[in-house]
Amino acid sequence: MRAAPPPPLYRGRAAAGTQIRLVGRNEEFSSVVSAVESNGGAVIVGPEGIGKTALANAAARAVAQEDFHVVHFRGSSFSAETAYGALAWVLSEMPDTPLGNPVHVLRALKEHLAQRAEGRRTLLVVDNVHELDALSQTAIVQLMRQSAAAMLATTPDLLRCGEELVRLWSEGMIRRIDLGPLEPAGAVALMEQITGGRLSALAAHTVWRQTRGNPLFTSLLCRDQVAAGRLKERGGIWTLAGPLSFNGEIADWLESWYRRIGSRERRIVDLVSLCPGIPLHALLGVADAECIESLEEQGVLTVSHGEGAVLLSDPLYARLVAERVPMGHFFELWQELLAAGLDPESWPDRPARAFALWAAAAGSPVDAALAARACAAANRDGEPADALRIADAVQNPGTHPRLQLERARALRAVQELQSAEAELRRLLERDDPETTVPALLELALVVRSMPEPSMSPLEALGLAEAAAHSQPEPARTGLLHQVTAARAFLAALDSNPAIAPPELGALCLDWAVPAAVLLPARASRCQLLALEGRAQEARLEAAELWESLKQARGLPLAAGAEILDGILCTYIMCAEPLQALTLLDQARKVRYLETHLSAWSELPAGVIHALCGRSDAALECLLPAHRQLEVDDRGELLPLALAAMGFCYAEQDEWDMMAEYLAAVPEFKTVPPAHVLTATRFFQLAAALRFSTDGQPSAELAAQGRRAAGLGNYPAAVLCLSAAALSGDTAAAALLETTAGSGDGAPARMWETLGAGLARKSGRDLFDAAAALLARGLYGHGYRAALAAQEAAETANQRELGRQARMVANECYRMLAEANSLASRLGTLSDFERDLARRAASGASSARLGSVLHLSPRTVDWHLGRIFLKLHVSGRAELRRLLGDGKSARLPEVTQYFK
Repeated sequence: MRAAPPPPLYRGRAAAGTQIRLVGRNEEFSSVVSAVESNGGAVIVGPEGIGKTALANAAARAVAQEDFHVVHFRGSSFSAETAYGALAWVLSEMPDTPLGNPVHVLRALKEHLAQRAEGRRTLLVVDNVHELDALSQTAIVQLMRQSAAAMLATTPDLLRCGEELVRLWSEGMIRRIDLGPLEPAGAVALMEQITGGRLSALAAHTVWRQTRGNPLFTSLLCRDQVAAGRLKERGGIWTLAGPLSFNGEIADWLESWYRRIGSRERRIVDLVSLCPGIPLHALLGVADAECIESLEEQGVLTVSHGEGAVLLSDPLYARLVAERVPMGHFFELWQELLAAGLDPESWPDRPARAFALWAAAAGSPVDAALAARACAAANRDGEPADALRIADAVQNPGTHPRLQLERARALRAVQELQSAEAELRRLLERDDPETTVPALLELALVVRSMPEPSMSPLEALGLAEAAAHSQPEPARTGLLHQVTAARAFLAALDSNPAIAPPELGALCLDWAVPAAVLLPARASRCQLLALEGRAQEARLEAAELWESLKQARGLPLAAGAEILDGILCTYIMCAEPLQALTLLDQARKVRYLETHLSAWSELPAGVIHALCGRSDAALECLLPAHRQLEVDDRGELLPLALAAMGFCYAEQDEWDMMAEYLAAVPEFKTVPPAHVLTATRFFQLAAALRFSTDGQPSAELAAQGRRAAGLGNYPAAVLCLSAAALSGDTAAAALLETTAGSGDGAPARMWETLGAGLARKSGRDLFDAAAALLARGLYGHGYRAALAAQEAAETANQRELGRQARMVANECYRMLAEANSLASRLGTLSDFERDLARRAASGASSARLGSVLHLSPRTVDWHLGRIFLKLHVSGRAELRRLLGDGKSARLPEVTQYFK
């Protein structure tokens, strides 16, 4: 019996009779409607489940409201066995018509449709047009050619349709519209319609990663997670509360297809689902070659040409099948694999890992060498839990050093630091030359995170360097490169350039070094340059590294995330928040980075917006990040999220909310990265600074800035000192000036000028600093600096400088919140004020306006003054600039992957 192809994913209605909503298809919808109205119609082409029927039905509803009478037909394998099977329901409404004469049938059908249309045009909506019987197809094509009807058809493959239908498209009578998966934003919109609320980025991406934008799968899987409690609402945000469940509606849907597969083919599908990527030669040892070929021809299986790996065409199919395999059958298949005498140690990493996981689940001992390789693959893919399951299935894991190393790495990834340290110490006691250096490098990272380590990270690195020197070439050079990269990473992690290795510069220029070592080392160098205040060099190297990262192939997921974080931190430390936001947006388009970014990008985006002073935009990101971190905070980022939220509420003068979030900030359980700790403490003190009048928060901020300067942490020093100085601390302003002078580039000049202006009450310096802060996107600092510049200029009777400072202050103010934008502020004006503002912006004088409005010029000026205050503009010139071209300076929007 031949296997059926994978089931249609969309037949107009999802399981449980719920109509799939049309989201994320605006462009395609417009194209379909246009094709119907101006052409003979369209054929919508796309894989099963992509939403073709939903789009066709939505377009039909739209045109039916105007000039079209819509008639629905549906092709199927059952109706295709009967002449005119797809048209049977229409033919049954007509007077007796001899079906043996196609000409008579066509004439009668044409008259019947025209009568029902009552003067309107007829639109035929044909679902599964590739499954029409030949006579139904001919009748529909002839109706099209005689201009008796337009057509909207759906098919997964136009070439599977009959020749007559294909010719309609090739002759241009109908338009072809290819439909792909929903973009992530569209998939999230669909999920949010189902849940009725916003999803955290992690929750949304976890579902999207399985369905890849398939509308039906997205709907089914999302509903299943809600029902299973894996998606839970917390404070208005739907968060991921556990691993996805693959039981429920989506499993019921799969069952109908699975049961139609013949037993021999079903067995192959089970094997490939339980061991994705199994080599073809291995599968042929336990399965029928004819069945494998048949399944491949029908698109159920794919076989790669390189490694000969066999996979189900859709990874989600494999996951669903694997979940539903009965336990008894699961063990039977495993025993068959063992009996076949397969050699999984010769397999590529992916199937070897799957084989090892299967063995662990079956309770079968796993060979230590195979387990070590499988664990390494799991760790590279960011799946430490899989690595631990595999390692636990080895009877004597302590006999294999590489396996111990990979187990320790997995333990560190899940934050079981004490267990990881114990594992590494047992490994080091073996004195295995191949794993000693990697184990010491891993130990350095473990003890660095422990509050009370048994040894210092630098001590572990020193031992690693000594062990590397004892190795013969070429292993020695490669190991020393790893030690140098590890030293640089820890220096960046501790924000301590003093401990950076002197060999780092030469390493970063050595293109013979493997990318997995070279690129992280370059990321560390970028951050170290920024920490030293060498912003120009840091930015250039970060930009070059970003280009290298986009072109990199085969990097472990963890390494890609580490490099991306390094570039992001570099831009933030160089006072380039807008560039950091742009990087976040661009990185979502890099395939192997999207998983890391889409799951956790809310927090860095929220922190950046908070540093910019845009509290509304920051809270929009921080709220879902906070709710998700309450459930899963493996990286200990909840303190940073809560502190940033407290700061944002302080900026909005919401003191109760500020106090609530600051009080909720927990202590770090492990030693966090220095930049995370610095940002957390800064937000706590900066929030208190807005609330307190006793000067203590300002003094603490200044003290934190002095400590950072003493440690060589230039960005932290100028950030804390500038906040203290802007609050009125003249001593902090003087220290800011001298500290900023040790840096280079435009950011250093900006901070130095700000310090000088605040220390000397110099309106010119303050204005220059405010303009620079505005240009870089630091709107909160820029607004306060501009207000100080305006005050200083007015005190010195510098009217023109005061006017310019007021313009910068207004520009910064409009950037701080969407409610401050010119478009929003215009909404606060009365109709009269809005009209007067637009007339004034057009260049009309007060006298002319008074003549038109029957007011005195003085009264007009009084009204304009009120309008300027409401709009936060400094006068007619600024109003003309803003309203004359319809634009206002705006923060470049960062497109969130899921919001």
